[in-house]
Amino acid sequence: MRPTLPGRAAALHDGLTRLGFVLSGVCLLVIVVSYCYEVVARYFLASPTTWASSLVSYMLCYMVFLAMPELSRQRVHIFISIFLDTLKIRDATLIQRGTYVVAAVACLLGAAFCMKATYAQFTTGIETVNEWRIQKWMLSIAIPYGLFSAGIHYIRHFARGEPYQTAEIVQS
Repeated sequence: MRPTLPGRAAALHDGLTRLGFVLSGVCLLVIVVSYCYEVVARYFLASPTTWASSLVSYMLCYMVFLAMPELSRQRVHIFISIFLDTLKIRDATLIQRGTYVVAAVACLLGAAFCMKATYAQFTTGIETVNEWRIQKWMLSIAIPYGLFSAGIHYIRHFARGEPYQTAEIVQS
């Protein structure tokens, strides 16, 4: 059976989401390596870097907003279920579906706002203000991407209409 257009679009979105999550891991690796290098350069070679702190800040922004869609896709974002766990499945499902709508609207509005700000940064050529300056839009573009993609995942969760499942309690 040939996949439908919505099915192919969902598969593409999932693929981009997974790629973003892998790139988020690469950002974490860059953060760890640059901090370790900074410690060695500063305390053992008496030659601190001027770029490590900036690079870590940039990678942290990318790491968070590239990982966010995957957390939303898998529904492993922060979720406090005490209230929903006390309700009937039908009622909990209704409330959870409502939260998907609210989350999707918040993410999509946030993405639109951030994209407008990112575009303004692009057109004005504004730079970051730290030691290692880059065009600010190059950093900010990750924010609308992450918010938009997470918003689409919330819409997809809503559209699936799956019943609420009681959260599992993780014990150490």
